[in-house]
Amino acid sequence: MTSNPVHGINALVRGVHLITRRELRPFILVPLLINLVLFIIISGIMISQLGGLSDYIGSLLSHTPVDTENMSWWESIMANGAAWTASIFRWLAWIIAFLVLFLFFLIYGYLFGIITNIIAAPFNGILAEKVEELLTGKAPPAEPLLQMIWRTLGRELRKLGYFIFWGLIILLVATVTSWTIVIPALLTAVWGAWSMAIQYVDYPLDNHQRPFDELKKVLRRRKLTSLAFGGTVMLAKMVPIVNIFVMPAAVAGGTALWIERLRKEGDPGTDTFPTQQPGNSSGKSIT
Repeated sequence: MTSNPVHGINALVRGVHLITRRELRPFILVPLLINLVLFIIISGIMISQLGGLSDYIGSLLSHTPVDTENMSWWESIMANGAAWTASIFRWLAWIIAFLVLFLFFLIYGYLFGIITNIIAAPFNGILAEKVEELLTGKAPPAEPLLQMIWRTLGRELRKLGYFIFWGLIILLVATVTSWTIVIPALLTAVWGAWSMAIQYVDYPLDNHQRPFDELKKVLRRRKLTSLAFGGTVMLAKMVPIVNIFVMPAAVAGGTALWIERLRKEGDPGTDTFPTQQPGNSSGKSIT
């Protein structure tokens, strides 16, 4: 299978178009309300941290000593490492400041995504089911609502365990290499993209009750496509206000990406009708 990052980027755009469809609107209301409430809470917490961040960036650009007295241990390591690097390469100060700011918003988007996905998991599963039914003409296997809720919550905890395990390893590597700033930023960006791809392509597979390990194999078939999709979602989640609407669009886009690009013969759901473009009743497959 060829891997094209453009397909991954287009998947989120496709998701935005899908959630505007009349058939899907009732299924995005609850996820949007959950996003709105959590946006207010998480954004308030992150805004409270902006004062210290702006002071640090200001001192970095002015080449003055960094006051680490009120910083946590990991903030102190990053601050001293960045300041040391900037003192040697003055011209890197602006790049370092940008990367620090990028990391801040990356963490913001990542936290926002993880928390909202756990709470909204059952509703996202229903939305993915309706998207698949819209695109293929056939829904995943039916199951009792209560059973579906417990299954989706269990799946979210399984993913959370995966994210925490590898996240801690990446945090360790990022801490050791924090003096470079660039390496932690790249590691965090790639990990964030992979996490978002796992998060949102998982819903249709989970609806077919496929194991978590199978999801990772599906994403590896087209790594660049998967990472581009996850990266686009991650970037969108970093933008305040926009991130309120990202989750339902990403669920729809991830489902469409699996149906149209990632699945192959023998995968769950391949017995469904040919994929259709929204508004296309001809039943022709998307290529």
